[in-house]
Amino acid sequence: MTDTHSEKLNAVLDLTQIMELMLDAVCVVDKSGNFVYASAAFESMFGYAPEEVIGKPVIDFVCLEDNKRTLNAVGKLKSGVVYQSFENRWIHKSGNIVDVLWSARWSEKHQMRIAVAHDITGRKQMENKLVYLANHDSLTQLPNRLLLRESLNDAIACSQAKKSNFCLLFLDVNRFKQINDQYGHSLGDRVLAIVAKRLVNCVRHSDTVGRLGGDEFLIVLNSVAQHSDALLFSEKIKREIEKPIALDKVILNVSLSVGIARYPQDAGNIDDLLQYADKAMYTEKQRQVERLHR
Repeated sequence: MTDTHSEKLNAVLDLTQIMELMLDAVCVVDKSGNFVYASAAFESMFGYAPEEVIGKPVIDFVCLEDNKRTLNAVGKLKSGVVYQSFENRWIHKSGNIVDVLWSARWSEKHQMRIAVAHDITGRKQMENKLVYLANHDSLTQLPNRLLLRESLNDAIACSQAKKSNFCLLFLDVNRFKQINDQYGHSLGDRVLAIVAKRLVNCVRHSDTVGRLGGDEFLIVLNSVAQHSDALLFSEKIKREIEKPIALDKVILNVSLSVGIARYPQDAGNIDDLLQYADKAMYTEKQRQVERLHR
């Protein structure tokens, strides 16, 4: 390559110009943690023009919840660690959260860190959506069987730590098959959605309502030690569910059978709790059937 060609190439490949053309944001930060340089892509990613951030602390733009983790990473960076995939969240100028994937390294010679930011907000939103779908019932949006087990694990761990008790309620919609057979599954699904909403409205924020599947629901009542308290709550939700449901000019009367299991009095693990509550629910359902035939 001739000297003339080299000079032309050097002119074309001016480093600053190249960084300005990059779709990812390039940042240079001094030892004190203040911006020294931000490429043009910084504005499209975070809403701030480069001149708005030069001289300002980087940490001011990071989500408060991620500050400690980010500062720890900076400390490791200065000790020689090279980050190729560090993630944190920044606050966009609009106030929205931006999920960022960083690659960064420290220049001991210049006493500065150089980092490239890639916006992964769309990817994170998709990941969160997939996680939500995997853990929630598509019809009622309640926690599904998988997430309910996690909630029960958490309830057991909390009870053990605090030496407290909780109750598990197993609920079944009585004669729901008749609703499906007479009015169709579409209307039946709408009934289940209404039942789910009413159940959620009955509980505290600390409790969990979930759908096992079909017409079966679970409620985890945290910090409820007495069986009598759980019975009172059971009667409350029964009254709420028994309020007439009007759909497509049809008035439906729905009722519940409820079984109660106490932790740790009735069972000491998830499977035994579910089995105990399930059996108690079927016992109550059988009593209701017997009363109807007297």
